[in-house]
Amino acid sequence: MKRVGLYLLFAIPLLAATDAHTADPLYVGYYRGSTNVMPVGLYTFTNLTNASGSATRVGTAPFNVNWQKMAFDGAKYYTFVRSAAVRQGKGLYECNGASSYVLISTNAETGTVYPFTNWYGIAYYDLVFYGLYDGSGLSGPGLYSFTEPADPEATATRLFPAQAFSSTLWKDVAFDGTRWLFVKTAAEGNPGIYQYDPQADTFTLVSGSENYSAWEGLGAYVDIPPPPPPPTNTALLHKKIYVILLGGQSNAVGWGYHQYLYDTTNALAYPQDDIDMYSGGGLAGLVNVLTNLQCGAGNPGEKTAIAGKTAQYPAIFGTAAARDHFGPELGMGRTIRDLIHIPNAKVAVIKYAYSGSNIYSGWWPDGTTNSAADGPKYQAFQTTVRNGLNALQTRYPDYEIEILGMGWVQGESDALDGYAADYQSNLTALIADIRATFEIPNMVFALSKLSPNQRNTAAWDTVRAAQDAVAAADPRVVATETTGTDYPVAADFYEGNLHYLSSALLLIGQDLGNAIMNASGLDSDNDGLPDDWENSFAPGAAGLGNTPNADYDGDGLTDLQEYAAGTSPVDSADGLSLSIGAGSRVLWDGKKDVRYQMTLSTNLTSWQEFGTPVLLRDSNSPVEIDFSPYLATNNSAFFRLQVR
Repeated sequence: MKRVGLYLLFAIPLLAATDAHTADPLYVGYYRGSTNVMPVGLYTFTNLTNASGSATRVGTAPFNVNWQKMAFDGAKYYTFVRSAAVRQGKGLYECNGASSYVLISTNAETGTVYPFTNWYGIAYYDLVFYGLYDGSGLSGPGLYSFTEPADPEATATRLFPAQAFSSTLWKDVAFDGTRWLFVKTAAEGNPGIYQYDPQADTFTLVSGSENYSAWEGLGAYVDIPPPPPPPTNTALLHKKIYVILLGGQSNAVGWGYHQYLYDTTNALAYPQDDIDMYSGGGLAGLVNVLTNLQCGAGNPGEKTAIAGKTAQYPAIFGTAAARDHFGPELGMGRTIRDLIHIPNAKVAVIKYAYSGSNIYSGWWPDGTTNSAADGPKYQAFQTTVRNGLNALQTRYPDYEIEILGMGWVQGESDALDGYAADYQSNLTALIADIRATFEIPNMVFALSKLSPNQRNTAAWDTVRAAQDAVAAADPRVVATETTGTDYPVAADFYEGNLHYLSSALLLIGQDLGNAIMNASGLDSDNDGLPDDWENSFAPGAAGLGNTPNADYDGDGLTDLQEYAAGTSPVDSADGLSLSIGAGSRVLWDGKKDVRYQMTLSTNLTSWQEFGTPVLLRDSNSPVEIDFSPYLATNNSAFFRLQVR
């Protein structure tokens, strides 16, 4: 007899997540088929397996064959015009589906129009365009994101480089924030609409027998509903955005490579849709735009070749494509997001950094809350932070914003320029000025120390000692270490011996994130439960049961287990429990923003991951795992569900 042993373990693993897509989508496309079925024109539809049967015509305009491809944001439509005789000629248009057509690929300064000749697909989501490209420029044929329709190649970033998305096989793309949908031609048989999984690099037919041959273009939009109101028997009224600031010089800007993340199958290669990001520098389309935490919000530059040295990723060098590097913000933001489980809480990163900048002039603080006499880089930082906070408040008007802390990655220029002896006093003054300017007298600062892997000089030692001294004098300042082989620098590459390699930048970000969380006072009684989480359920009763091992609601789960599982510690009916479904299926009620991973063991000693990790980012939803494929070839096993 085959057996499945099931029990719960509450842990905090670091996992790549699979999004759960729960909202009802709306699709758009041009119908080009028989008029006996319905008039040609622009339609919305709700069923991928029966487009015509679920279609509603938008307006009465016929939209002839000169209108091609389609993107949709829930209100506006984006489409290519392929004829110089139509409207204002070739280019990308925005329209309302009826009488309003606006050519948006015109350069306002030069008057030139980008015709999108080499583009054969278009998608749009949250201020970013996505297009299929088959020209000879950029980094070759493939899928690209861009933000400037008048000059997409200047802001283009290639996505999923393992796929060229051949124009003979695919004819449009749609993206709704979670799913990538592609329209397949009959070139290799079995045409229709396919969903692409970037992590597995696989395509799945989702349109059934609907081959979509009578249609031109595809857009997709999901109107994600607001979260349901909190249960009446709890006090889940706490809605807050925790903001982390990041500043410094070139290692804060970052010479981490997007390709490194792909090569190591790191989930940070993709936009983090549960973390907001606002940057004062980076790719042109991501400057001063509230977007998701992602590559490209850091360093778009390219290092000049150095004789006798190679680039870390030579394949991406020497092209006209914008670079999309990353700095510590990826590891820092991801770490903090993974450590905050407070109901309704959000996390955002605001970054401004400038290569080669120093404290003694560029980041000079004048000691007042007026920025007029501050250094130019410090002024730009303040402007970026204020703009970022305004953007967050505009997007989330019912949320309270709290700056949780700041990461600082800097010191090389002061050491090299002869100002090492002044670094302690200058850094102390800068921290005091930032706290006063933003009226947060106890703001946490996490300093990434200079590394002996970069240089081994007296000035280097002086700055490192200064960073330690500033931290020792202020309990709300932490200096994180960068010694050892885990923090390699690019001494043998173009990028230079002062700049960290990609792996080190991820680790530096994680160090900063952990340091900020540990020093933030988010958990004032050090019981492993953030004060805001405790008070959101039982205001004034910090600690709930005054120990994380207490069971405040008496449901058999400790408060710490409730926190990890995303369940309510004051509602005995709300807990994590498994149930057996039909066949060999196991079910549980999944919670939003909680990651789940089933693990397997045959001896209850060593464990390995079983199946794909699950993260529900939209709403609470039932989760089910089918064990029958495993049990078909194995006699017995033990399984445990890990959550964090």
